[in-house]
Amino acid sequence: MKKFLLIAIIIIAAVLRLYRINEIPPGVNRDEAAIGYTAYSLMTTGRDEYGKSLPLSFESFGDWKLPLYIYTTIPFVKVFGLSELSVRLPSALAGTVTVAALYYLSLLLFSSQTVALTAAAVLAINPWHIHISRVESEAIVAVMLSVLGLIAFLHSLKKRSLPWMFLSSVLFALTYYTYHGNHVTTSLILAALAIIYGKDISKVKRWWTPVLLGAGMTVAILAVTVSADRTKIGGISIFGDPFVVHERIELPRTRHDNPSSLIARVAHNRVTYAIKTVTENYMKSYGPEFLFIKGGGNSAHNIGGFGNLYPIEAPLLLLGIFWLLINHRIKNYRIILWWIILSGIAPAITKDAPHTNRMLMVVPAFAIAISGGLHLIVQFTHRYTYRLIFLFVVIGYLFSAAVYLDRYYTHFPKEEAANWGLPYKRLASILFSPEYMDKPVIMTEPETSRYI
Repeated sequence: MKKFLLIAIIIIAAVLRLYRINEIPPGVNRDEAAIGYTAYSLMTTGRDEYGKSLPLSFESFGDWKLPLYIYTTIPFVKVFGLSELSVRLPSALAGTVTVAALYYLSLLLFSSQTVALTAAAVLAINPWHIHISRVESEAIVAVMLSVLGLIAFLHSLKKRSLPWMFLSSVLFALTYYTYHGNHVTTSLILAALAIIYGKDISKVKRWWTPVLLGAGMTVAILAVTVSADRTKIGGISIFGDPFVVHERIELPRTRHDNPSSLIARVAHNRVTYAIKTVTENYMKSYGPEFLFIKGGGNSAHNIGGFGNLYPIEAPLLLLGIFWLLINHRIKNYRIILWWIILSGIAPAITKDAPHTNRMLMVVPAFAIAISGGLHLIVQFTHRYTYRLIFLFVVIGYLFSAAVYLDRYYTHFPKEEAANWGLPYKRLASILFSPEYMDKPVIMTEPETSRYI
């Protein structure tokens, strides 16, 4: 029965992530177009659009892209051509694999089929995870690699197995080749693993060899992308807009009687501004507006008027955090708690936080916590009470999911087409018609990168 349930959950996850993926979202956004074209260029010439041969860091629109997703897309472009499908399939497959992997990870952590199946089911229908799985997203692949890396890590400790630890090191190292946000988040999670499981790691013979391999792989990509990372951070950091320094630091100083006084300089400087802004960003990333009401501000990562989690999950998530806290002395509970805490740091240091894509690492941990919240209800309530609560939760999920799926598959592609690449797709078909093929084309607003 439980195997049947797991198979059903994985099928549901796959259907929600693959159904009409070539049509919804409507048209590709500029990052999807860039990755698809770069994969096509590599496939046909061995070079990217700037003529560089098989690079590990890809120049894009004033920033740089990491290599793993681009190289992964090449076989899909080969089979399906330059299309929405070829660019998005790696994300959709990674999202579906993550649902199955989360079941196995939860089973390893808590030895409970119920907790594991519930966590997988929660992730399968999670609106945040569904949408990001349906667009080109390096972040979704990094999440999959992280979950698989943690599974391999736990196996290495359980079996004191060096090969499993090698696999874990490689999987975690590959996240550095996948998504810039994981240069921060993966580092923090690896530090947490080292602190929490340090004694267990030392029991694996020659444990330092896979650690050196992972470190070597990480240094290799960071050495190539160090300038790109600096450019990327410079563009998205809280100081990315030069006007911020004037508006938030220099201007407030002028309101003091003596702008050069010690109190003016202590109250208004880069450090105090950074502490205040990062703290606010971090709190917003876990706030109800971002999680349950409207999501982030980037239209490529959210659909209008819908949060990243279902409202019914709010009390369950709080109960799940409580479940993790009361069991925090147990290592396997503690690592999920730290996973949740650490996932908000990378988004918090950027200027457009809270950010749905940069915060994606937290979603599997949230699914586990929500599952734990339900488990806590079963543990501490009377049989008839928890059955009543369970019925209420199921009805809440069915209603929320029905509203979301209607919004996503019916209204979203029609109401938000302008935020995606559909107008450009239609424009391209006109420009390549015989009537316009021999005419010059002038593009305004080059900063929007519409040429791609």
